[in-house]
Amino acid sequence: MKKNCKYFILGILLIIGYVGFIFIQGRDDKVGHDPQITVPQTPLTVSVTSEESTLLQDVSASDEEDGDLTSQVFIESISAFQENQTRTITYAVFDSDDNLIRATRQLSYSDYQAPQITLTKALAFQYLESNDSLKDYVSASSVVDGDLTSQIAIENVEYTNDSELWATFSVTDSCGTASSLRLKGTYLNSQSNIEIELTEYLIRVPVGTAIRPMQYVSNVTFAGVSDSSLEEEIEVTNNYDPSAPGTYEFIYRISQGADTGYTKLVVIAQ
Repeated sequence: MKKNCKYFILGILLIIGYVGFIFIQGRDDKVGHDPQITVPQTPLTVSVTSEESTLLQDVSASDEEDGDLTSQVFIESISAFQENQTRTITYAVFDSDDNLIRATRQLSYSDYQAPQITLTKALAFQYLESNDSLKDYVSASSVVDGDLTSQIAIENVEYTNDSELWATFSVTDSCGTASSLRLKGTYLNSQSNIEIELTEYLIRVPVGTAIRPMQYVSNVTFAGVSDSSLEEEIEVTNNYDPSAPGTYEFIYRISQGADTGYTKLVVIAQ
């Protein structure tokens, strides 16, 4: 009896193993033929603003069973920059049997620019909760990716004295190009009722450009109420040398007794 039971269990295990083997083999067996993708051999040069349809231009696909699959080709990935600022586009397509095939093409841009970091307000404050709070003062954009503000990193913060610090911001776009910007932050002694608002807080200009600082003043408020008469009281100082590349500051101040309104414009001459 025990011997028969032993053979019975062994038989069941053999059947289970055989069924499992057949199932796995069935999954591994290819059904039908692989589709084919046809991609031009010449590199593709486009504008950074080009739509996906432009990147798919002149790419076709077909399958022996399914026929034309061109409309089902998709872009699986685009690499970071390689040599000569070219990227690799990987195209892919499935047929009705879920067979997948890939093909690649080199991509270059006619109007690429590295990502840029800018200020959204003057880098001036009474206190900082943490170095990470410095991200609230900057934004970043890319001609390829659009808004990259959430990807800004703070590489380094140097506290030079009680009234200022230097912070280095960086960001990298999907092409793999990194940009960095080192800026000075200023500590303010007290909260002011006077606020000087600018249209921009960082500008980039060619060397030799004349700067008219008052053209960047958009509004002056006292206790939250606009007061255009205060614009006449603005005093502007700067360390700008139009003949030399560098990063400069135009400081705007309004003093009324112990109350001082403060802001600044950063000018990068390049």
